[in-house]
Amino acid sequence: MKKILLLALITGGLIASVNAQTSSLKDYIGKYAFAEGSPVAEIDLSEQDNVLVGNSAMGTFQLEKKGTDTFYLAAYDASVIFKRTANQTIESVSIFVQGMELIGKKMSTAFAIKEEDIYTTMWNNRTR
Repeated sequence: MKKILLLALITGGLIASVNAQTSSLKDYIGKYAFAEGSPVAEIDLSEQDNVLVGNSAMGTFQLEKKGTDTFYLAAYDASVIFKRTANQTIESVSIFVQGMELIGKKMSTAFAIKEEDIYTTMWNNRTR
């Protein structure tokens, strides 16, 4: 009985750990706009197979997570640091490459809404 309980706790811990790792990337997903005259105008970040992937006019690239809000962009030997607001949402990204700091402001966030939530909202608002 103790072995079954221990196995269940370990399995639950592993599942929680994997969910925590993948859900943390969702904070960074979205479009970032850079200053006029910057080598890159905008970057669109998405999550693919638990990896943060960027797409810009310069091509597609992967960001390797190094720490909290810190990534490495191997294709350009660049450090990438995300900055948060007081309420812990991502507001910008700084890319340190070849002696320059490129700062991009977060413009949009990808999100999904459940179909049942749409119907519930519509149903609740029908009497107003």
